[in-house]
Amino acid sequence: MDEPKKVLLRIYGQVHGERAMDAIVTESVIFTLLSERRLGPKLHGVFSGGRIEEYIPARSLLTKELSEPALSMKIAEKMAAIHSMDVPLSKEPNWLWKTMGKWMKTVKEERLSPSYNVKNDEERRIIKQLKSVDFDKEVEWLKKFLATVDSPVVFCHNDMQEGNILLLEDEIQSASDDEYTFDDSKKSQYVLTQYDDTNTSDSIHSHISDSGEPKLVLIDFEYCAYNYRGFDIANHFQEWSYDYTNPESPFYYENQENCPTLEQKEIFIKEYLKHYLSNHSEDKDVEPSIDDINQLLSEVDAFALASHLFWCLWSIVNASKSQIPFGYWEYALSRLETYLRLKQEVVKKDKYGFPQKRKICEVDI
Repeated sequence: MDEPKKVLLRIYGQVHGERAMDAIVTESVIFTLLSERRLGPKLHGVFSGGRIEEYIPARSLLTKELSEPALSMKIAEKMAAIHSMDVPLSKEPNWLWKTMGKWMKTVKEERLSPSYNVKNDEERRIIKQLKSVDFDKEVEWLKKFLATVDSPVVFCHNDMQEGNILLLEDEIQSASDDEYTFDDSKKSQYVLTQYDDTNTSDSIHSHISDSGEPKLVLIDFEYCAYNYRGFDIANHFQEWSYDYTNPESPFYYENQENCPTLEQKEIFIKEYLKHYLSNHSEDKDVEPSIDDINQLLSEVDAFALASHLFWCLWSIVNASKSQIPFGYWEYALSRLETYLRLKQEVVKKDKYGFPQKRKICEVDI
């Protein structure tokens, strides 16, 4: 057997606490299953502080490429494949609420506590705005609200943003045209080729297979768990509005006008359902009904709120903790403001049975 010329060396880093170790064990089980099923890279070896994986050259997508029709439809297909997996993990949909609950504890006891050491006036301003919101009540309201939404529980990626979707280089496409899905644990910079807007050979068209479809690889299964399908799709759609390539503070661009249109959502959802239904049927040409599409659209609209509140809490927790240069406080406020705006729209529309004329702060929880 020929030894690989290139490999990816994954170092776990410091592990603190039983929960952190449990997360590594769970992630390793998922990676091994993906490898055995040829849905991920080969596992070359393991050691006490990490593992050795197959190296697959590729580049991450750009935010603007998420709306490219061919890429969007391929992402929908990949998501359907993940959602069709049967993984030996708890299938109870408690990951979302357990994770938010854990982050809430840190938010209250550390980041938004009076003892937190504020670094500058801008940070003080943002923290003051964040403190004006009762996060306990918001999470309680959201949980009650989403309980009225019928969304199937499936194995989800839970973080399908452009940085976690790679476009493979031509030379790695195997003769059998195998597809890869693998875990990169937010270390994609070690396996990506440099993207250059001026390099025409690195365009989307240079990553198209003989079948005319883009060759994509999904990475980063750090947040992988059984969850509501509405969350996974809604979360992906929200990422159309956030570009994390800004070289200056706050190190991201936000443009809510880039959110997918209704037509773009419908195209994505139809493609997703087509593949998901065919994965669970002997009929490989099954077409989703209008009712199926509309049902999933409703799920996505509802779970968009969960996506914003989830990443708001994540950002608050990582503020001052993470060594990565990023405007965590600004990002937290942005996601919170969008959450509150969408929540107000939901209440006004009376779409899910809430009173129309009462103020948002008066909604029963």
